[in-house]
Amino acid sequence: MKSKLLRMLLLTALVIALGAVFTLAVSAAGENLIITNPYENVDWDTWHAYKTQLHCHTLASDGDIQLNDVVEIHYALDYDIVAITDHATVSKGWTTPPQTIPLFRLVKYERTKMAPVIPLTQERYDEITNGVGRDGRGMLAVEKGVELNGAVPSNSHLTGYFADYGQGLFGVDGDYETPVRENGEAGGITMLSHLGNYYEYHEETYPNMENDEKLINKFANIFLKYPTCVGMDINSGTDSHTFRDRKLYDNILQKTIPNGVTPWCFTFSDAHQAGQYDRAFTVHMMLERTNEELRRSMQEGTLFAISRHARTELGEDFVGEGAYPIVTRVEVDEDEDTIELTCENCNEVIWVADGVEIARGAVIDLNDYEWGITSYVRAYLTGGGGICYVEPFTVQREGVPYDSVEVPDEFAQEDFLRLLVTVLDEMFFKNSMIINLFKQYALGLA
Repeated sequence: MKSKLLRMLLLTALVIALGAVFTLAVSAAGENLIITNPYENVDWDTWHAYKTQLHCHTLASDGDIQLNDVVEIHYALDYDIVAITDHATVSKGWTTPPQTIPLFRLVKYERTKMAPVIPLTQERYDEITNGVGRDGRGMLAVEKGVELNGAVPSNSHLTGYFADYGQGLFGVDGDYETPVRENGEAGGITMLSHLGNYYEYHEETYPNMENDEKLINKFANIFLKYPTCVGMDINSGTDSHTFRDRKLYDNILQKTIPNGVTPWCFTFSDAHQAGQYDRAFTVHMMLERTNEELRRSMQEGTLFAISRHARTELGEDFVGEGAYPIVTRVEVDEDEDTIELTCENCNEVIWVADGVEIARGAVIDLNDYEWGITSYVRAYLTGGGGICYVEPFTVQREGVPYDSVEVPDEFAQEDFLRLLVTVLDEMFFKNSMIINLFKQYALGLA
């Protein structure tokens, strides 16, 4: 009797357990993932992929190539869009020399020789913008490009676009926030550039660098406060200073995405000399080649970031040659919770979440990787021509909010320095004849 009762109890327990498992499985299967696709509005059949250089230099600041030659170099390298971003020197286009900053050019005299800046002739400008010699495919000049926050010891730089702001700007060491805010107020957009330069200079302060919580909060807060700061450079030049910045980017995403903001990733050459102008760039999916469309693409993330160098992913000695890996279509299936990339010139596709590789292959089923996904996934492609970074897809369970993420806004050294400089300028320097002469002759400011 006792044996029979025990068997019945065990059977009942087993049925209840199986029922619970079945209920959980059905419930999990019934939960929908909300996948935010930055490429959702791209019409892959009619939009164009525009090869774009968002950050390069001429001898107007500290490069050694003339303005007209820099434009010609990009034209020969098959670019569609080019932004000239000289240090503290707002671009006036390709046919008008910018107002140069004598002090910055003097520091790099071996490159600039303080030579007059030679722009394109109007005739050649018309040929380039109309695509002469390229089957009618012209090249677009980005409006008012500039590298901001120059003349600081730790290279705390960012690039600005579409705003007449930053001419002759002297930066405060570590202060990214002021130029981001003021450029935005002037109607422009910005991105944070080669952040590795900054935290490598402050290695004693940030020994863990890309994983330092205060550093992550510093940059995450800029994106949370200022929507006009659209993203950050994660691989520029030969990747010698930015090889840790992909990890920093992932750490920033884990702070910003749960708070409703996704900064995009960018790459660019940061070229100063011959042979450097094609080592990194972006490819923008746009309806047409205009400054308005470019700005929209930069703000909405309809782009891919390309580099010929990738020290972390491909090794220190790798240099991409030939056709670069690129995505030609993105398909998100929210019923199946999958993301599929159609790629060209690609050997491998790697998926990353929270800074960790979770999958490989052109298709990812997000349900298989719930253990590693907290708020987003992103992908990168590798091939003989280099590396291609895909913008992040945010991932969230329907009806389930992200876990709360605090991003403290701590008062740091640069905040004190900015306050001090502002007060001193107002009290002593603003009307100083010596300072005004310095601004006029050293910074070229009337």
